[in-house]
Amino acid sequence: MNKKIALVGCGIWGQNILKELIILNSEVHVFETNPALRDTAIKLGAVQFSDGLPSVNDNFDGLIVATPSTTHRPVLEKLAGLDIPVFLEKPLTTNLEDALALRELSHDDIYLMHIWLYHPGILMLKDIAQSKELGNVLGVRSTRANWTSPRTDTDSVWNLSPHDITIAKAVLGYIPDPKSAIAECHHGIIRGLVALLGDDPYCIFEVSNRYERKVREVRIHCEKGVAILEDEKVDAIKIVRGDAASDPKKMEIEFRKFDKTPPLRFEIREFLDFLNGGATPRSSFEDGLEVIKTIHDIVELAK
Repeated sequence: MNKKIALVGCGIWGQNILKELIILNSEVHVFETNPALRDTAIKLGAVQFSDGLPSVNDNFDGLIVATPSTTHRPVLEKLAGLDIPVFLEKPLTTNLEDALALRELSHDDIYLMHIWLYHPGILMLKDIAQSKELGNVLGVRSTRANWTSPRTDTDSVWNLSPHDITIAKAVLGYIPDPKSAIAECHHGIIRGLVALLGDDPYCIFEVSNRYERKVREVRIHCEKGVAILEDEKVDAIKIVRGDAASDPKKMEIEFRKFDKTPPLRFEIREFLDFLNGGATPRSSFEDGLEVIKTIHDIVELAK
């Protein structure tokens, strides 16, 4: 059954969400404070463009919130009375205070959009880790970097690291405790950070807005080899078999293909299926809160 969806926010990422909703035959009503985006939203398939927020009289089946992350608390507070399932773009908030305040709301029907939880490459890494075909996992390493950022309302840590923390949990089954962190600050704003979580297995990730190129790499280091997602747009996992004693002149490499369907489509489809009576989306409000608490602890360590 096609669903009537309110999309709150139609910026860069909101437009991508709108496209996927239209592909999946949803009736989409866009709510956006920037009137300059009206023509774009209508051309992409929205049936209506409004400013403000949805009201209780609109009878929507579901809400998708894609506003800037710093606005999530006030937006969700205003939507709280609608009693409609909400799919919220990550992160939940950009500070722990706002996240804990939202916990006081009725949040059972708030779910987090973490696109990497739907990426076939990440799901393949998870399968490799859990199957132990390369032995026990020693650690998860990831790098998420680019040159500056279109997001000016928050820093690199709150913008980028929710992905890496969520990926680590997907692969390991839990978020390791933060151990240490080093931040690169420019005029008091974090523009890069390296963090270490756990020890056996460990998680090391780097986020930065100071790389001259875009990097999106995730690696799982195991006893008998390494599995790598080299970029978000590749179509295969690279598996290098061997251990610390392997001959450096010999390298056994396998490329394992995966489905190239955009992960955003899987993500949106899961929410629509849920609205039609299917299973709940895979990332709950409490999952989102756990990520915020972890980032908070990492930033405190970096200080």
